[in-house]
Amino acid sequence: MRNEAVYRPPLRNLFMQSITRREMLRLAAMTALAGLGVMPAFPLAAADETKETFTDASTRLKKWLGECTVKSRIDYAGGLRLHTPCIEGIYKGIWPDDFLYPLLVDRSLANETTLTRALGLITESVVDLPRVPARVEADGMPVMQPGGLRAPHAQHMPLHLPAAWVRLLDYAQQMGATIPRKPDWARLIERSFTQVPFACGLAYVDPQWPGVGFGFHDPCAITGFELMSSVILYRGLQRAAALFSDVIEPSRKQSWLAQADGIRRNLYRLWSEEDGAYFAGSTDCRQVSVWGNGLAYWLSAPEKQRRIVAWYKANKKRIFLLGYTRQIAEENGWQRQLVDVPLGSYTNGGFWSVGTGFVLPAIADQDAEFAAGLAKELVVNMEATSFAEWIFADRTPSGAKGFLAGIAMPALGLRSIIEKQPLLAYF
Repeated sequence: MRNEAVYRPPLRNLFMQSITRREMLRLAAMTALAGLGVMPAFPLAAADETKETFTDASTRLKKWLGECTVKSRIDYAGGLRLHTPCIEGIYKGIWPDDFLYPLLVDRSLANETTLTRALGLITESVVDLPRVPARVEADGMPVMQPGGLRAPHAQHMPLHLPAAWVRLLDYAQQMGATIPRKPDWARLIERSFTQVPFACGLAYVDPQWPGVGFGFHDPCAITGFELMSSVILYRGLQRAAALFSDVIEPSRKQSWLAQADGIRRNLYRLWSEEDGAYFAGSTDCRQVSVWGNGLAYWLSAPEKQRRIVAWYKANKKRIFLLGYTRQIAEENGWQRQLVDVPLGSYTNGGFWSVGTGFVLPAIADQDAEFAAGLAKELVVNMEATSFAEWIFADRTPSGAKGFLAGIAMPALGLRSIIEKQPLLAYF
């Protein structure tokens, strides 16, 4: 196998309904700098019907997201009242991804004053730590690992976390918030990136001492070269180089950009020619990553893009249910786990609306009608599950209720489709 250049289809003049002209220009610039191309227009025969389906689904999801976000709010330290990941469930506090996802869909859910105060709370909690935490509790206490306070899932920092915190800071600043102690944040992010093991250009998990890669895979022992974290770190390193350019040495900026480019050039190491898709890991869990291929798609050449979507379609009965999406296609689950998750449940065979958000834009890029059908089916069924975190194969909802990421991630996928931008550009 060989290194391959990233696919860069030509930019097009596109009308983006849901963002301002200034935002449109900035997103286009970011997309170009990230080495990503815009999505081509939908096939003409399907354009009107599918566009209406995507727009209707987006509208409904944004409405539900707004209602659930308000209901999820709790009191934080310092008199702050902020949203938390769910209405009913164990998740209470600030996880960087879960906190940001709703704001990427609807900026009105938090104003710049509230965001600045939220960053103040987070900053006081985390900037003096040796690395970024998994979450911040409502009282400001940082928690370093996924899992309960007495049952962490691993010992090492989840690999994607530095990128997740950079993205939250970057978007908060774009939304008008002020980042407190920005030089200290830059040093924290630098320390954290340094603690991410890389091998052959990709994020690496030691099979002898497995840890967490990507947060939504936190019970899974995906080892060797790791797909999902690598792709997310690709964008996180690029964002950090831009966000902290005024407070870091030029050599550090160039180092981060070079490391990001190394990820792109080495993704071929996880490609399965037999399957026509990328593996989640190169050693343990050498299985096609359903969600991860939805992001890696945007760093792939046209033939690989075609094969990824062909794999989704060939395996649709195993990975999609009511518009929800599993993490893997195998009926016997993940090959190795950090935490024993029963087969058929949660990450080990449950179906997630979050996952649908990761795969929708890639599918729409090749087959708009198929993607529209998934989006329509998901929206029809979500409310009946009380916006559950995930569902069993028998369609029983489980996990948290009013799970914001489960509404926001599909809505972000639809934003990507409607604005004709690669999903990876929002990471």
